[in-house]
Amino acid sequence: MYQNNNSLSLTIIFDQPFYVGIFERKTGDVYEVSKINLGTSEPRDSLIYELLIENWHHVRFNTVNIANNEQIQKKISPKRMQRLAKKALKLGLSTKAVKLAQTAQKLEKKKHKSLRNQEIKEQRYLLSQKKKSEKHRGH
Repeated sequence: MYQNNNSLSLTIIFDQPFYVGIFERKTGDVYEVSKINLGTSEPRDSLIYELLIENWHHVRFNTVNIANNEQIQKKISPKRMQRLAKKALKLGLSTKAVKLAQTAQKLEKKKHKSLRNQEIKEQRYLLSQKKKSEKHRGH
């Protein structure tokens, strides 16, 4: 029988001077991560609820390649979850994944921007050539 393991976690950390929310989503073999700035004051439950319910479609997840030797997650008590979050923060596992995703996204954005700039230059050149030919047409 086919079993699909889905999990979503939100870890809120204080990364001087901002509170940062790190979403981690695992669907089957795909691991995705997203980092959201929550502001300088401690986030209220209503802010987190609003983020999840009303602004969920604005959260951009980045796919991260990870090793397939992760254990299957079972229900974890809240205290243990806090300890694991603190340990992950010390090790920097989540932030490393976010940083890798950000650098990949930055390279992709840079490539897209250079292609767009090249297209704009080409359009300007063609426009100037057209104007030049129209200028000399009647003489």
